[in-house]
Amino acid sequence: MVEEIFDVAEEIAQKQRSISVTEFFEKNRHLLGFENKQKALLTCVKEALDNSLDACEEQAYSQIKKGLKPELPEIFVQVEKVSEDYQILSQDKLVGILSISDKNVNFSYHGKDITKEKKEKISFEYEDGSFNIIISEDKVSIQPNNFSLKKKSPRYKITILDNGPGIVEEKMPFIFGKMLYGSKFHMMKQSRGQQGIGIHAAVLYSQLTTGKPVTVISKTLKGKAIKMQIGVDTIKNEPIIYSREEVKDFPYEHGTKIELEIEGIYVAGSKGVDEYIKRTALVNPASTIIYINPLGQKFKYERVTTSLPPEPKAIKPHPQGLELGSFIRLMKESKEKSILRALEEELSRVSKNIAEETLKSVGIDPKTSPKEISTDMYDKILKALQSLDLLRPPTDCLSPIGKELIEKSLKAEFSPDFVYAVTRKPEVYRGIPFLIEVGLAYGGKITLQKAELMRFANRIPLLSDASSCAITAAFSAIDFSRYNLQVEGKVPLGPLVVLVHIASVWVPYTSEGKSAVAKYPVIMNEIKLGLQEALRELALYLGRQNRKRMFEEKISLFNKYSVELVEDLAKLTDKDEKLIKASVDKLLESRRKQIEESVTKSLEDGKESTR
Repeated sequence: MVEEIFDVAEEIAQKQRSISVTEFFEKNRHLLGFENKQKALLTCVKEALDNSLDACEEQAYSQIKKGLKPELPEIFVQVEKVSEDYQILSQDKLVGILSISDKNVNFSYHGKDITKEKKEKISFEYEDGSFNIIISEDKVSIQPNNFSLKKKSPRYKITILDNGPGIVEEKMPFIFGKMLYGSKFHMMKQSRGQQGIGIHAAVLYSQLTTGKPVTVISKTLKGKAIKMQIGVDTIKNEPIIYSREEVKDFPYEHGTKIELEIEGIYVAGSKGVDEYIKRTALVNPASTIIYINPLGQKFKYERVTTSLPPEPKAIKPHPQGLELGSFIRLMKESKEKSILRALEEELSRVSKNIAEETLKSVGIDPKTSPKEISTDMYDKILKALQSLDLLRPPTDCLSPIGKELIEKSLKAEFSPDFVYAVTRKPEVYRGIPFLIEVGLAYGGKITLQKAELMRFANRIPLLSDASSCAITAAFSAIDFSRYNLQVEGKVPLGPLVVLVHIASVWVPYTSEGKSAVAKYPVIMNEIKLGLQEALRELALYLGRQNRKRMFEEKISLFNKYSVELVEDLAKLTDKDEKLIKASVDKLLESRRKQIEESVTKSLEDGKESTR
């Protein structure tokens, strides 16, 4: 019996192995935003576009530091349908794959391909038989009857080109083919990317659904344009280089172009690629984005400013945001020889005096090497630091859009009658700095019947998982009836657009798909305060507009009876009717001007700023 148990243990042991992070996400791609074909198309565009914007901004900030004129982001995005794909079945067995593009029809089977020109009827012959494909405007069918077609998701080609700094050749394979490889994960400053997963996940998804690698063309200022086809070894989490060549023509002096072919579903709506591009342009006002959608429609979102948001600076971890394991690793990896210097150099807001007092309180010699301190002692050090009333971490790690640019973007996009924005002072959750921005646009060319909430994090639009998001929860907790707005359920009625943006060095997303912000109380409270501040200004505006409207209604009613009034006053006072009429008109005009001045007194360029 003992031997049998041992044999089973040996058998189980032989089946056990470690897996790579790529292999894990290959089987759990829903965690990255690939739970359905519609969202998969959006996620691939999102990850590539975010990378381009980050790269372009980093280049511009670097040029500013060197006293050069910054090259502002210019990004071209195209999503085009490549083909409609069908499985060809015979007696429920897979015969091959049929791909129909604009010009050709391809039949793939047993590693072989037959391609023919697209026309109404096409005949294919292969080793096991023959069939005909009949193509009409809205239908594809197959003959004879022993064959059948099963439609697959269409294939789309995503192309994104930017004028960023380009990528050094030896880094290209790793940036696109090795998950968790990147420069942002370990840096405590605001950026769109956080985990080193995004673009790698898009490449992995392309490989999974079409079997094709990503095509990357990149040119640095001093280098040549290099074209590579890059895939992912999911077992090893290592890149695979399928081809490499130099190319002569590249539209910019430097930049990067990527092409991905994926299975997806395109939907023109509030949760699709079109809306994502539109909203990205809205909160990146210094960028020009040209977008061509699968319908061939071209949209050009011109930049509305030549001023970039402030450059975020990298900061050190704050004790309040550290857990014991992270704290120990940080200290032991420090290059400093003493624990005193390690605390002072590796942590934010820990001065030499604070470090000395902390070490004294737990009985540790300041000269002790960080590598010689036990886990228990590190626990005491961290608890001692967290018990202190330390200064909050620096906030220059954040890069808000800014009140002025939010208002400018909202006016350019929606042409409202009223626009107002708020940028709150930075706050902290778990020792991590963040700030909230709110923008409102009302009236004008906005035709909405209900208010529309637009959610953003680090200048990235959040289009899905609204019910799980702190921004939605805070929005729903507002009593909009207090601000001269009619309400249906918890949503205000009327032509109102509400923009809420959270900027942080580490946005607490609810998943790796980056679709919703976790409901930390301090974050939700800041969102509420920002909304309330902006809504008070809207209430003032609406109140004045209501008073003006009511006055106009009174004037209209008064005019109906003004003739009789003037006649009666003339009889009672024995004065000329014309003089009385002129006096009444003058009085009404004076009152009208007072009302109009009250409404427009503190409006400048369509925005209300009276407090």
